[in-house]
Amino acid sequence: MYIKVLGASVNAAVMAYRMSLIGHHVNWQTLDKDLSTRLKQSEMIFDDCELSCSLREQMSLHLLMVDEPCTEYTYSVCILAVNNEQYLDFDQLREKFSRYKYKLVINYANLGMGKTRELQQELAIKNIVYIPDAIQEGRLLTSFLDSGLIVGNENPENEVIIREMFRPIYPLSQQYNFLSIQAAEFTKLSVSGFLAAKVSFMNDLSNVAESLGIDIEEVRVAMSMDERVGAHYLYPGCGFGGSNFTRDILKLKEVVLETGNVSGLLDKIWDINENQKEIIFRKIWKLFDCHLENKVIAFWGASFKPNSKSVAQSPILKVLEACWSQGAITQVHDPRALSELQALYPDQHLLKLYDDQYDAVDGADVLCLVTEWKQYWSPDYQKLVKKMRHPNLIDGRNIYNPLYVENQGFNYIGIGR
Repeated sequence: MYIKVLGASVNAAVMAYRMSLIGHHVNWQTLDKDLSTRLKQSEMIFDDCELSCSLREQMSLHLLMVDEPCTEYTYSVCILAVNNEQYLDFDQLREKFSRYKYKLVINYANLGMGKTRELQQELAIKNIVYIPDAIQEGRLLTSFLDSGLIVGNENPENEVIIREMFRPIYPLSQQYNFLSIQAAEFTKLSVSGFLAAKVSFMNDLSNVAESLGIDIEEVRVAMSMDERVGAHYLYPGCGFGGSNFTRDILKLKEVVLETGNVSGLLDKIWDINENQKEIIFRKIWKLFDCHLENKVIAFWGASFKPNSKSVAQSPILKVLEACWSQGAITQVHDPRALSELQALYPDQHLLKLYDDQYDAVDGADVLCLVTEWKQYWSPDYQKLVKKMRHPNLIDGRNIYNPLYVENQGFNYIGIGR
């Protein structure tokens, strides 16, 4: 098929790559000169090296065109995957749509409830479907393949086109779930809400387990053995973040309120998570008996999750600000997110950033693990002991073995352990 992908979102990039990889003729119109230039000049886009390299490989093989003229082809399908800023520029989008008549338009943008209908009306689109994205930061290309395809569709004739488009990826009929557009949009938000519920539930249990002297890790493993529960997102920690995840939850809360209903569960999920983001600071506060002035607090990890530079809604933000309010010195290492932190707090003299993870612990009274980057999983404990003023370790993601860490001379503090 001849497919046009329209937009500068990460959704657009992933879809353009996947469609070109399976043989479709794809022209990705980014509507963003800066993004297009960076991609063509072999620069990394969306903070993802694998995605950037994969896109360039498809371009070099002439299997994917990026911002190339497309008048010589008749594009039967347009995948609309604009970002939030582009979505508001209806004049630009109308100009793009007025030139072509597509058999089908797919809304693949992460915009929220009711936006597919709004796009259809604003752009005078005759035939539109909605496909919610399931991609995850840090594993953009592989997460696309994790499950089947949910399609919001109200024209049975579209099913033939959709199944043929995605047949090489999803060859089985049971991998497709066709439902109404509104139901598909609501499903997207509901999935995020459910995953957030699992995380918040485990965080709530971890605090209870700690009070009871129970290791929450033992409970988590036992729970995950029950197929009704499963292991995904069943990990306690210091709170979840990320712009997409939190945005979905807030949008779901808005939808609930707009219908006149009240969801105490969603409010509780949000409150538990915000409260959990302070768990590391509370442990620091208790460790030093409420006296933090001039204490040196080292942090490993700042991004909201591994393999991302984003600090949007990251737990470290609340912890840092609480430490500074008490006069504590904070020393931070992260493989990618240091520039993001610097931009947020350009004049904070109590914030010190380090390119080497071991330099960040020099003279530290405690080391706090915030983001579980793989390079942190097997540290040189003897090197840490020599560099730190006091060998305290707060494991905000429960990635270490408490007994082993204590045998290396550390005071280990976990979440619910």
